[in-house]
Amino acid sequence: MLICGIANPRGEEDVYNGLHLKDMEIDEIIGERAMVGVPVKIEHKGIGIGRVISAFKDSEGCLNCVMEIEDKEIEGAIAQEWIRDNTASELSLGYVVDINQSQPTSRLSAGKKKVLEVSIVRKGARQGCHIYSHRQPPQSLLPDPDTTARDAIKDWNQAFGI
Repeated sequence: MLICGIANPRGEEDVYNGLHLKDMEIDEIIGERAMVGVPVKIEHKGIGIGRVISAFKDSEGCLNCVMEIEDKEIEGAIAQEWIRDNTASELSLGYVVDINQSQPTSRLSAGKKKVLEVSIVRKGARQGCHIYSHRQPPQSLLPDPDTTARDAIKDWNQAFGI
């Protein structure tokens, strides 16, 4: 399944010193293709259920990505079903931030940010980060339904122990 969504809202101004992404950092992530190949997870946990295949900035300045979700493992099949029925319709970007400390004032500043994963979540931390499109491959490309886990567990808590 291919899904598209907003992974991060409009970036902060360049003078911003904090943990959120700045506008120029979004540009760097896209320019360096830093999101391509990044794993897609469920609620920032478990195995990767897919990968990011493309990232771009929309006219509002938001970081968008196109992700491919596999259904070869049960977690991916469950995630696809939750996306289709809007159980999980938001995205959350997982990244780390280098924190720098200046001398002699000991002032902290946010340094380089590195994207680790994109998660499909029930409720994201950032306003406006959501899945806005999903598409299943043509039926001729789908595996035999008897060999997939499409009718697997529907309960989020039971499936992922959260």
